[in-house]
Amino acid sequence: MTRYIIKVLEHKVYPEQAYKSCSGILSFARRVGAGRLADACRWADSLGQYNYPVIEEILKKRLDQLQHEDEPVSIPTHNNIRGKEYYQ
Repeated sequence: MTRYIIKVLEHKVYPEQAYKSCSGILSFARRVGAGRLADACRWADSLGQYNYPVIEEILKKRLDQLQHEDEPVSIPTHNNIRGKEYYQ
Protein backbone atom coordinates (compact mmCIF):
# COMPACT_ATOMS: atom_id res chain seq x y z
CA MET A 1 0.00 0.00 0.00
CA THR A 2 2.89 2.34 0.77
CA ARG A 3 4.33 1.82 -2.70
CA TYR A 4 0.97 2.70 -4.24
CA ILE A 5 0.69 5.92 -2.21
CA ILE A 6 4.18 6.92 -3.33
CA LYS A 7 3.16 6.37 -6.96
CA VAL A 8 0.04 8.51 -6.46
CA LEU A 9 2.28 11.30 -5.15
CA GLU A 10 4.58 10.93 -8.17
CA HIS A 11 1.77 11.00 -10.74
CA LYS A 12 -0.01 14.14 -9.52
CA VAL A 13 1.13 17.50 -10.84
CA TYR A 14 0.04 19.57 -7.86
CA PRO A 15 0.94 18.60 -4.27
CA GLU A 16 -2.51 19.63 -3.01
CA GLN A 17 -4.19 17.17 -5.37
CA ALA A 18 -1.77 14.43 -4.36
CA TYR A 19 -2.37 15.02 -0.66
CA LYS A 20 -6.15 14.99 -1.06
CA SER A 21 -6.06 11.83 -3.18
CA CYS A 22 -3.77 10.00 -0.73
CA SER A 23 -5.86 11.11 2.24
CA GLY A 24 -9.00 9.79 0.57
CA ILE A 25 -7.36 6.48 -0.33
CA LEU A 26 -6.08 5.98 3.21
CA SER A 27 -9.52 6.76 4.62
CA PHE A 28 -10.81 3.56 3.00
CA ALA A 29 -8.79 1.59 5.57
CA ARG A 30 -11.22 2.70 8.30
CA ARG A 31 -14.25 1.74 6.21
CA VAL A 32 -13.24 -1.54 4.56
CA GLY A 33 -10.14 -2.61 6.46
CA ALA A 34 -6.44 -2.46 5.70
CA GLY A 35 -6.42 -5.87 4.00
CA ARG A 36 -9.03 -4.98 1.42
CA LEU A 37 -7.39 -1.62 0.81
CA ALA A 38 -3.99 -3.28 0.23
CA ASP A 39 -5.58 -5.70 -2.26
CA ALA A 40 -7.33 -2.83 -4.05
CA CYS A 41 -4.03 -0.95 -4.28
CA ARG A 42 -2.40 -4.04 -5.83
CA TRP A 43 -5.20 -4.22 -8.41
CA ALA A 44 -4.92 -0.54 -9.28
CA ASP A 45 -1.13 -0.79 -9.48
CA SER A 46 -1.38 -3.71 -11.89
CA LEU A 47 -3.69 -1.55 -14.04
CA GLY A 48 -1.29 1.41 -13.87
CA GLN A 49 -3.97 3.66 -12.36
CA TYR A 50 -2.98 5.92 -9.47
CA ASN A 51 -5.95 7.87 -8.15
CA TYR A 52 -8.82 7.83 -5.68
CA PRO A 53 -11.70 7.02 -8.09
CA VAL A 54 -9.99 3.81 -9.24
CA ILE A 55 -9.59 2.53 -5.68
CA GLU A 56 -13.17 3.52 -4.90
CA GLU A 57 -14.48 1.61 -7.94
CA ILE A 58 -12.40 -1.49 -7.16
CA LEU A 59 -13.73 -1.56 -3.60
CA LYS A 60 -17.32 -0.83 -4.66
CA LYS A 61 -17.31 -3.68 -7.18
CA ARG A 62 -15.39 -5.93 -4.77
CA LEU A 63 -12.72 -6.63 -7.38
CA ASP A 64 -10.16 -6.74 -4.59
CA GLN A 65 -11.72 -10.00 -3.39
CA LEU A 66 -11.25 -11.77 -6.74
CA GLN A 67 -8.22 -13.88 -7.48
CA HIS A 68 -5.71 -11.84 -9.44
CA GLU A 69 -4.00 -13.83 -12.21
CA ASP A 70 -0.31 -13.03 -12.39
CA GLU A 71 0.42 -15.09 -15.49
CA PRO A 72 -1.70 -15.26 -18.62
CA VAL A 73 -3.09 -18.66 -19.47
CA SER A 74 -1.32 -20.22 -22.42
CA ILE A 75 -3.17 -22.00 -25.20
CA PRO A 76 -2.18 -25.66 -25.51
CA THR A 77 -0.83 -26.94 -28.81
CA HIS A 78 -3.18 -29.18 -30.74
CA ASN A 79 -3.60 -30.26 -34.37
CA ASN A 80 -7.04 -28.63 -34.67
CA ILE A 81 -5.96 -25.21 -33.44
CA ARG A 82 -5.02 -22.85 -36.27
CA GLY A 83 -2.66 -19.99 -35.71
CA LYS A 84 -2.68 -16.47 -37.14
CA GLU A 85 -0.79 -17.69 -40.20
CA TYR A 86 -3.82 -19.71 -41.35
CA TYR A 87 -6.00 -16.59 -41.79
CA GLN A 88 -3.70 -14.61 -44.08
